[in-house]
Amino acid sequence: MRDVQIAVAQFTPKQVDKEANLARIADLTARAASAGAEIVCFQEQAVAGYNLWSLGSRHEREGAPGAEAGRFPPDWHQPGVHPYEVAEPVPEGASTQRLIEIARRHNVIAMAGLAELRRDNAVYNTYVIASPSGFIGKYSKCHCVPGLEYAYFKQGNAFPIFDLGKIRAGVLICYDNHFPEAHRIYAIRGAEAIIMPHVAVGCSWWRDLPPEQVHQQARNWVLTWLRARAFDNAAFAVFVNQAGEDKEGCQGCSMILNPDGDIIAECASTGEDIAIAQLSAKKCYDVRRRTHDYLAHRRPELYGDLTRTDIGEA
Repeated sequence: MRDVQIAVAQFTPKQVDKEANLARIADLTARAASAGAEIVCFQEQAVAGYNLWSLGSRHEREGAPGAEAGRFPPDWHQPGVHPYEVAEPVPEGASTQRLIEIARRHNVIAMAGLAELRRDNAVYNTYVIASPSGFIGKYSKCHCVPGLEYAYFKQGNAFPIFDLGKIRAGVLICYDNHFPEAHRIYAIRGAEAIIMPHVAVGCSWWRDLPPEQVHQQARNWVLTWLRARAFDNAAFAVFVNQAGEDKEGCQGCSMILNPDGDIIAECASTGEDIAIAQLSAKKCYDVRRRTHDYLAHRRPELYGDLTRTDIGEA
């Protein structure tokens, strides 16, 4: 690993308007690059927006398998869009090619989420990584949320490591991050950073709280698990979430943590914003070799139960 400047860029997409969203991605990439960023990360489904959860009537949404009671505000009436209607192939699709163009123009690595259509006629929740020299790779969400997301998207089946030149990184999308096994796999395979694009922590999650308390509650929720993922795996955690100017009211909270679990950069507002931090090679070395080298002290021979699919009851 070598020192690298990375940015998280949060914005509120216009639903189904890829041209407008790619224009915002281009503008924010330009801003981040001018501030020194070498890698610029955008949120889950940034290209076409993510309004899958508003498909169907409110009654149908609340009755969807696995939906959590109380997660849907009664006044949520934004029309939904079938993901197949906005999906496109990767990397030959127009949006991926546009992302490569943006990366080339600003001499950065740029990454963003979109709905991917594959040859099996299935749609995946995918994150695309582009560089000035072309397409680097993609990650497809492996843990789709029970309910509508699971019904509409096919799940990915791999945790690839991406060589980003100065750093090796993995990607986990939103709900993926609540399965710590995935982060540990990346750490074992040599990832020094984990990119975590989200559309989460919306106003509806805490609609009983006064508005001025919602952002702090959202930040507290994110840090509950984000610090642990960084600390336990001695990896930089790069959390980028949607900004909060739509019906869902995502609270942003995009931030970057070092391998000690300390915040080293953070978006202060819930709206469009950028945060940039240097991922220090020396910090990564010191944490992994001197302070908490947990990976070296693992006992894999004791962990067989991690592969069980039957959840036992005492």
